Amino acid sequence: MSDSIWSDGGRIQMPQYEKLTRIKKVDVTIVGGGLCGLLCAYFLKEAGVECLLLEGSRIGSGTVRHAMAQVTSQHGLIYSRLLETLGEEKARMYFEANELALHKYRELAASIDCDFEERSSYIYSRTDKECIEREVRAASLLGMKAEFCETPELPFDTAGAVRFPNQAQMNPVKFLYGLVKDIEKSDKVTIFEEMPVDDWINGTTWSGLYITIPKNIICTTHFPFYKKAGGYNNKLYQNRSYIMALDHVPELHGMYADASDNGLALRGYKDMIFVGGATHRVGQEKCDWNEFREKILSYYPEAMEREHWEVEDCVSLDGIPYIGPYSDKTPNMYVATGFNGWGMTSAMTAAILLTDAIINGQKTNGATESYPWGEVFYPERKIVRSQYFANVKENVRENIKSFLTRKSKIND
Repeated sequence: MSDSIWSDGGRIQMPQYEKLTRIKKVDVTIVGGGLCGLLCAYFLKEAGVECLLLEGSRIGSGTVRHAMAQVTSQHGLIYSRLLETLGEEKARMYFEANELALHKYRELAASIDCDFEERSSYIYSRTDKECIEREVRAASLLGMKAEFCETPELPFDTAGAVRFPNQAQMNPVKFLYGLVKDIEKSDKVTIFEEMPVDDWINGTTWSGLYITIPKNIICTTHFPFYKKAGGYNNKLYQNRSYIMALDHVPELHGMYADASDNGLALRGYKDMIFVGGATHRVGQEKCDWNEFREKILSYYPEAMEREHWEVEDCVSLDGIPYIGPYSDKTPNMYVATGFNGWGMTSAMTAAILLTDAIINGQKTNGATESYPWGEVFYPERKIVRSQYFANVKENVRENIKSFLTRKSKIND
């Protein structure tokens, strides 16, 4: 498997940073140097807060480097579902949070060269027109400029799509590079690499022999590192998806995603099209690249493959990210995870909320004075018991399967 197209032949080189070699006291320790962690560092720097960022490998080397990089408040058919399960007020809060994230990207992209482009976003269905119409009605009720439309750009027939105008796409690595260069201008942020955090004990973070003693901790690792609180092992699971970059293809103006979990996502970039799909739970049977390639090329027979790669996403049980207090057992510790495949917008939403919580304080339900919508993302919210126990059962099954596989290899 090759690297993603965002690596750009290695031309975009992130700065390198040394390891932490001493005990460090600081206002905030950020654990995780991906998009969300660096956005937190940026906002804290802007507020004059001293912070330290610990990255277990290299900054920007994780999910963001493999993303489709669609910046949108349209996350599948989520608004009809939120209206049904949470009601109008919280559904509107979810929309407002993601629209603010999109607005912040526009602001930052004005000074960062990241190929930021406004595009319409579409959720389509190949067979179910009714679910699309239901989402249009839900989105319109919440004040969105949503409309039902056809999808003539797609190389296959659909029953229609719900269109959100004025969304965006970008080059995520270019954006991250610009963000880091801005952060480097300040003496408020110190970044350390090759520092995987092993534990959290009484307000300190441990990375090997070295510790930080912060007033606040933000965990933005792909999967939360602290296993003794929060229950994230059972509140999250991971999906893997596959992406191909094609050239010699017709221009694609919109960003598209299937309403079903097993459909395709498509977007254009320069003279290419990205096609993602074949999503499955990590631990289950992997995608056969040849079969996936054959399927995609049946839609674009003249295309040539430029690159192909994989991406993993953490998925929450109810389709809403976990953003807020890590748990009731870990004071002054915050988490951002479970972005459900919409990591660009959710990373910004998390950075806005968590930095405000640190600067201005947070209520017991995860909201802040500035952002009452924080309660929608509260990690300690009640999850439907059937969802939770189904995930526990699946995790046990996967652990047994993994153990038997390792034992078989040892015996061989």
